[in-house]
Formats: sequence, C-alpha cells, structure tokens
Amino acid sequence: MYYSFDASTAFKLSREIRVPSNLPFSATFDSSNMIAGQNVSVASQVIVTSGGTYTHATTITLVPQTINGTITGVSSSRGFTVYSVSLAAYDLFPILAVQPGQTTALQNPSSVEVYVDSNTHMLNSNAITPGNVLRFNGLIFNDSGTERMVCWQVNDGVAE
Repeated sequence: MYYSFDASTAFKLSREIRVPSNLPFSATFDSSNMIAGQNVSVASQVIVTSGGTYTHATTITLVPQTINGTITGVSSSRGFTVYSVSLAAYDLFPILAVQPGQTTALQNPSSVEVYVDSNTHMLNSNAITPGNVLRFNGLIFNDSGTERMVCWQVNDGVAE
C-alpha cells in the first residue's frame, strides 16, 4: 500500500513510551524529519485499492522499534546515559539511507545515539560497555541528520 500525506496529516508519537521533557535534543516527529527506517503506524479514513492513486494518510504515528548493535561509546548528558551504537548490517537505516529518492539525509545511518535514564527497563545480563552487543527498544528521532533513540528497554543483543 502506498500512502501520501500533506499539511492536513497529523504526526503523533506513540503513547507506549513516555518521552522525557528534559532530553538534550528536540524529540519531534513531523514530515520534515521523518526518515526511512522509522517504525510508523499509518491511519487513513479511506483506502484506495485501484486506479494508481495513493491512499491519503490522516495520521502517521511514530511507534517503538528494536535495534541490535554494538556499543562504540558511552557518555552522559542532562541526566541521561548516552550509548553510541553501531547498527547491525541488516538494520533498515543503513540499507534504506542509500536508496534513490531519499529526501532526508542522515550523517551516519549506521549509528544511533541511545538515551537511557532511570525509567528504562534494564533486562540485559551483558554489561553495557564498548564492544558488547545489545538490543534497544524505543522511539527513534531524526535530530538534524543524527538518529537518536529514547530508550524504553535494553536486552541482550544477538551477534551477527
């Protein structure tokens, strides 16, 4: 199914994850910063199934997704621990970023900055240190070409 959107389309964030107000970046999601690879839910009042016409999206909601990757760095910012994560080769961001027609460029599509705070569910048994592979679940935002995740849950990762 192909969808179109315009100024009348509402862009929303999933309510599954609380987005902290004190993030050190702007956690916004709209038509100007949507990127290929983000997990979204699309709603429409009418579904077009023929005639070569796109279905108009009335609402596009950013929903949680899981990434698997290797920790390459650890820092802190405004009460958050920030993990630099090198994505697995099969992840959608590095694959889709090089496809023709992408209108939003990412600075490094193979890397995500993951923001963890005291509300994050830490279900991992492996240490979160450089070189270890973990899975992170949360909302991924495009912050001026940098992928940033508000993390809800951390699990042990799967080596490639």
